[in-house]
Amino acid sequence: MSFLTPLFFAALAALGVPVLIHMIQRQRTEVIEFPSLMFVRKIPFHSLRRQRIRHWLLLLLRCAALALLIAAFARPFFQSAALVAATGGSREVVVLVDRSYSMGYGNRWDRARDAARGVVRDLAPDDQATVIFFDSGAQSGARSTTDRASLLAAINDAELSAGTTRYGPALQLAQGILEDSDEPLLEAILITDFQRVGVDSAANTLLPPGTVLTPVSVADEDQTPNISVAGASVQRDFFSGRERAAVTARLANRGNATVENLQVSLELNGQEFESLPVEVEANSSATLTFAPFTLEDTAMPISVRAEADALPHDDVFHFTVAPGDVVPVLIVGSPGAADANLYLRAALATSTSPSFTVTTRSVDQVTTDDVAAASVVVLNDVGLPGGQIGAAITRFVEDGGGLWVALGERVRWPGDNLELLPGTMDPPADRDGRGGALGFIEYSHPVFDVFDAPRSGDLTAPRFFRYRPFDVGPETAVLARFDNGETAMAEQAFGAGRVLVWTSTLDDFWNDFVRQGTFLPFVHKVVEYLAEYSSPTPYLTAGQVLDLAQYPGAADLDLIGGNLVVRDPSEDRATVGSDGRAGFIELVEQGFYEIRDTDAADSTPVTVAVNVDLAESNLERVDPQELVAAATGRAAGDRSVTAERELEPDDLERRQTLWWYLLIGALGFLASETVVSNRLSRTELDADE
Repeated sequence: MSFLTPLFFAALAALGVPVLIHMIQRQRTEVIEFPSLMFVRKIPFHSLRRQRIRHWLLLLLRCAALALLIAAFARPFFQSAALVAATGGSREVVVLVDRSYSMGYGNRWDRARDAARGVVRDLAPDDQATVIFFDSGAQSGARSTTDRASLLAAINDAELSAGTTRYGPALQLAQGILEDSDEPLLEAILITDFQRVGVDSAANTLLPPGTVLTPVSVADEDQTPNISVAGASVQRDFFSGRERAAVTARLANRGNATVENLQVSLELNGQEFESLPVEVEANSSATLTFAPFTLEDTAMPISVRAEADALPHDDVFHFTVAPGDVVPVLIVGSPGAADANLYLRAALATSTSPSFTVTTRSVDQVTTDDVAAASVVVLNDVGLPGGQIGAAITRFVEDGGGLWVALGERVRWPGDNLELLPGTMDPPADRDGRGGALGFIEYSHPVFDVFDAPRSGDLTAPRFFRYRPFDVGPETAVLARFDNGETAMAEQAFGAGRVLVWTSTLDDFWNDFVRQGTFLPFVHKVVEYLAEYSSPTPYLTAGQVLDLAQYPGAADLDLIGGNLVVRDPSEDRATVGSDGRAGFIELVEQGFYEIRDTDAADSTPVTVAVNVDLAESNLERVDPQELVAAATGRAAGDRSVTAERELEPDDLERRQTLWWYLLIGALGFLASETVVSNRLSRTELDADE
């Protein structure tokens, strides 16, 4: 036992007061009057009477009362939290309930809420509790409350989310609540299916010392089968002047048994378009392609839906398909050299997002209408045409178009339009032996950033046997160089557009680049960059925040006027800019969001598809003891560390209030002393009479 103000024990010296009173107390003597003794001789007489304590009980009662009173003012308390608990310490309890969509497997969610209700009902009257619901984030209601009704209401009103499992945010929130608590006992109850995908998020979270973390698993013990729609791709083509699309769906089987005759349907605008059976082998995937359909003038909401199983959230995949995801490309080549365009046309034909519509013209056949209809013009081994065509191409670039110039041996550039070319070229030069290679590549540029990732292709593998030396201007950016330092690709801004120069050919005449696997993505990235193409967003993931200012198709919405109406997948109105930022929408549900501008009656609504994160479909479990050890530094159920709970002395003394009991004891002794002293006085008085 310790004392908060031990200096009060200096008052123990006051215990000598009762002893002193007992020692100096004398019995009263009766005075007798005598006649005058003045004539009697005075004889000295010495008398000594021993003082002794006659009432030990009365003395002890008085001393005990004073000692308890002094001890009460010294404010005693127990240092050990275990002893605190034994003297009536209460608990701070945090109940963490997983509400990620994997908890929708079978009856896991019902079992989780039943377990949470049981914890609340078992709380002692003085226990304080908080209920936290978590998925990728964490939320709590009333914190550290003794109101059982509000806790049970929060559990009853809770719903599953479309989010993924992340233990870190929930444990961090619990950590803050427990650290702020004055209660001597700290306890957390984690109710979840213990998915392995969420464990890494809890790596840096450690609950306060002395916290007991109790895991409650609602997962099934056996292998959990699950079929999910893992994604979909779209192939586009044109038929009778209309754009058509065919959807190929991909399904994944995470169980140990083959699933046969699984019905998978394609829904267009909420209506079933086609349903096909598919067989998915155990721990494998399968694909199926639906019949093509004609695209509408606006983005179409499309869903691929499989037969519902024990986990319905991942049995559907939503996305949108918008028309016009096509980039028109004009290739201008030399007369009689059609083979020079063969590899370029074949590379552009392989792209599906975007699709490239290629128009090929010889330099003597190209028209101004051809130029006006294009987004990108490629001068493949030809110089800039003269006359109206050259002027049209120049205006095309100035107005924001893209021009790609391949400097082959047939290029003759007119001297009156040199400003369009980002440098000057020399006659072709040869590389002896095995040829040259690319020695420098600007991987941060949008044309080359796709090759910066591991195993994305080696751009130094192609061999170049011939090229055109090219001297760039001071404002020209060199994107690639050969290993001898000569320019391989250069870029120049011209007006609102861009000009790229490739100093070799786009066939197999001067190099073997066209025979390498990197040629196709290289051509696609060059044309997309010159066309300023931004790929559409077919879907987003639940938990993301949608920025309408950056979303394709939402450019016509008035984000500042505050007249946007958002209807979520539940047919309820969602809030725009709930965090104070205009044009931002938190996507919390799975399905289609529809955004309208009420001020523009003729505006087309923007449809946004939202899917769940398929990482949550992996129901692999982690051992609960592993997660408990990571969060507390010890195994589950180990309560021996309760004494490690460190509280400030003021907190310990305030929670125990032992001084109150000492004060009551002191008053009791004083009352007893009063009774005893009165009885002793009456006894002595009777004896005198």
